[in-house]
This record gives sequence, structure tokens and C-alpha cells, in this order.
Amino acid sequence: MTLEFDLYLQEPKELFVFDSQTYDPFDENALGEAGFDYIVARVIGFWLRAPRIATRVFLPPERITLDMQEKMRRAMRSWCDDLLIANRRERVEFIINNVIFFAVALLMLALNWWLQPVISNPQMVTDANLRSWLGYGLDILLWVAVWTPLSALLLEWFPLYRRHQAYRALRNMEMQVLPQTKD
Repeated sequence: MTLEFDLYLQEPKELFVFDSQTYDPFDENALGEAGFDYIVARVIGFWLRAPRIATRVFLPPERITLDMQEKMRRAMRSWCDDLLIANRRERVEFIINNVIFFAVALLMLALNWWLQPVISNPQMVTDANLRSWLGYGLDILLWVAVWTPLSALLLEWFPLYRRHQAYRALRNMEMQVLPQTKD
């Protein structure tokens, strides 16, 4: 599947940076954001694999030079490479943090396994209600310790992966630079 985008820009830099000075809210083709952000917002919604992207960038004829298309392709690749590096670093930090949380969860499991027989022994803790409360407290502590890395992996890692997929798709997108025509 190929997603096709037509971007009407006043300056080539608007592909990467929103310029509030040239933005016209009454222009039906005005994006109101950087072209890159516009495309990422639509590509990131694909769950497992980002689609192929084809983009036509329309610029005023006086802004187009002979090598403009190649310059914009190189700029897009460079921009996406930087974002991919930052995303990779973020994913590595995420994995490191969750490995630490998982190690804490294993320690909590060992502590729970060691303390449960002690707490449930009537000779060690004579009050039945206190034994029950301490046993439940350790169980809750264990569940929280185990759930933290699992929920992070299930709920937080996936958006990082989707951004990675979107950046890769934009890095390899087909791009044409065309002159705007007067309607």
C-alpha cells in the first residue's frame, strides 16, 4: 500500500519546520504544521508496518532550483537518520530501565518466596489478622513489581516502535518537487 501526499509549501524549509510568518489559515492547502509532522501523524497510525510513501511537494516556481528535488531528498534522509538515532537511543534506554525493573521484580519474588512461610507461621506472627495483612501486602508488592516492566513493555514500547517505523518509511519515501500552478 502506498500513501500519497500533496504538500503545498511556500519555502522548502517548511517541509521540516513550521513557519508561522508565512502560514495563511485561509489557504485551503496550508498545513498549519511542518510537512514532516503532517506526514508522520498519518503514517504512525499503521500498527505493524508503515506503508510506502509518495509525496509531491509543490513550491512557488521561483523557489525551485535545478537540484532542489535532490537537496530535499538528502535533507529528508539526514533528518530521518537523526530521528532514527534518537529513537534507537530512546528504545535502548527504555530496555535498560525495564531490565532493572525486572531485576527488582525478581528480587521481590525471591523476598516474597522467603517471607511468606515466615509470615504464615503462627509461632512467628501470632495474630491471624496481622498474618493475613502481611501476606496480602507482600502479594500486592510482588504484583506491582512484576507488572511495572510488563506494562511498560506492552503499553509504552510499542509507540516507540511505531515512530521508528514511520521515520524509516519517511527516510525512504518517493519525493517529487513540482512548481505550484495558479488556479
